[in-house]
Amino acid sequence: MENKLIAFLSVAIVLLAGGFIFLFNSQRQLTSRIDSLPGLPRTEVSQKVEAPSLDGCGEDCEKKIEEEVSRAIATISASTRTTTPPSTTTTTTTKKSTDYITLNGPVSTTSTQWVDIPGVEVYLDLVKDYGKTATASWEGSLKVAHANGQAYARLFDVTNGRAVDGSEISTSNNADYKLVSSGNVSFWAGNNLYRLQLKSLNSFEVTFLSGRIKITY
Repeated sequence: MENKLIAFLSVAIVLLAGGFIFLFNSQRQLTSRIDSLPGLPRTEVSQKVEAPSLDGCGEDCEKKIEEEVSRAIATISASTRTTTPPSTTTTTTTKKSTDYITLNGPVSTTSTQWVDIPGVEVYLDLVKDYGKTATASWEGSLKVAHANGQAYARLFDVTNGRAVDGSEISTSNNADYKLVSSGNVSFWAGNNLYRLQLKSLNSFEVTFLSGRIKITY
């Protein structure tokens, strides 16, 4: 019984193998015939190959790219920024000039009242001759006899009949000449005649040696 079963299985295996071989050969022949038929479109099988993702830029890479982009933007902004130079204030200093008008002496008086000293005088139009910003003062050398008393001098505006404001100067108890200066004096507008006037405090002789009007413009 066992021998029959073995023989049957052997025959079955041979037949099965032969069937597979027959089917394989038949398929090959059929395929060859189909391919040889004219006008029959051939079917091409294409394989779609997907390229693997090469995205290897992780968080560190992205951070580095952002830093480089920010640096580039900052560089462009700096190069296109308009720089405004600081404003400067320029102060112009105008150098002023000075003129002097001499009043010559010597002249003396013992009068205790103001007296004119003819010949010690000058015509002056301050604004016309030196401009609206001009200022004036004057100085003179005075003494009093025996160093006893006080000597006075001033400028008198003959044209307008008035003493020039701020022009009075004096010295006390000086037997030798002393140079005395006034502050700024007020000359009226116009071409006026200004004359020297003198007086003594106590009738002791007072003497005016010389003087000058100082004009700054």
